[in-house]
Amino acid sequence: MAVKIIVDPPKEVRPAGSIRCDVAWKLYLPDMMGEIPSDSAERFVHFSNWIWWELSSRLGYMRAEVADTVWIITPPLTEAGLDYIVRLCSIWSPEVYAYYPKDGKADLEAEGKNLWTPPVVNIMNDDPGDPAVMKLISREGDLVYHYLTPLLGSTKAFFTIYVIPPGGTYSRMHSHTAREEVYIVLSGSGTVRYGDHAVDISQGDLISKPLGPDVPTQLLADRGVPLRILDTEIWPDSTRTAKDVVH
Repeated sequence: MAVKIIVDPPKEVRPAGSIRCDVAWKLYLPDMMGEIPSDSAERFVHFSNWIWWELSSRLGYMRAEVADTVWIITPPLTEAGLDYIVRLCSIWSPEVYAYYPKDGKADLEAEGKNLWTPPVVNIMNDDPGDPAVMKLISREGDLVYHYLTPLLGSTKAFFTIYVIPPGGTYSRMHSHTAREEVYIVLSGSGTVRYGDHAVDISQGDLISKPLGPDVPTQLLADRGVPLRILDTEIWPDSTRTAKDVVH
């Protein structure tokens, strides 16, 4: 099985049954066609969920009925936009190819270079120019967010890295009613406010935050060094649409 990506084709070069990423991109991110946004993470997550569902419903190594070829139509893509599409396709197929029609023509039989990319994201590297990073990075002052889930596929878990500057925090003290959370301290040290307690935390600590309003938490970088946290939210289903009340 193979995924074949056709970039910005005319109408006559659109195989029947193609996954229409060009239409979805226009619906979800009309102001960022073919690009990975750095300031629209929520909209991009929804767009990624849609692509993930389309791919997972048509591909899969163990599916008896899987198609030999799945076509994807995209708008014109930036380098980062193509890498994003290729990475998601690579989770579901060992062969991923791209085509760029010219003058209304494209040799859709030629396979060219297999663009398959390992579904690996480096959670410690912050260089946005490194393909191994491939994160959605946004900033609020000195606080840096790395959104990982859109690049790893839509599951019941949502992964975010927070790099909290010294003296800062990433949120108010809060709890959730629909999603559990687990924090992993990747580097640095600080304090977690856990209910009525204040607990020292450092590299390697795994912090559990159960469902419900009883255990609010807050992470503080109060030791004079940045605090790097991997935040994993666990939802009851893969749509992540359950009503979640934040206390």
